Amino acid sequence: EHEHDNSVSSISIIQPGNVDLELVQKWVGQLLQEKGAQIYRMKGVLSISNADEKFVYQAVHMLFRGNFDDKWEAGEPRESKLVFIGKNLD
Repeated sequence: EHEHDNSVSSISIIQPGNVDLELVQKWVGQLLQEKGAQIYRMKGVLSISNADEKFVYQAVHMLFRGNFDDKWEAGEPRESKLVFIGKNLD
């Protein structure tokens, strides 16, 4: 029988506009160092300053992988979306 663990949850962040890739990488690196064992999965799409393509990333525990993918469409709102799934994320 499957039991649901109430300490496992998800958090989503949506940030309108562009973000600085270097600052995001530093923040994610620090987050994974401090909470990596509690973060089971991360995924998202980032709107990076001075980039025409979307930066798509995913991570499982402390293994992070990201790359530039499709271009932003004309008129498409540029925003970053991050999703975290893990334990005790409050």
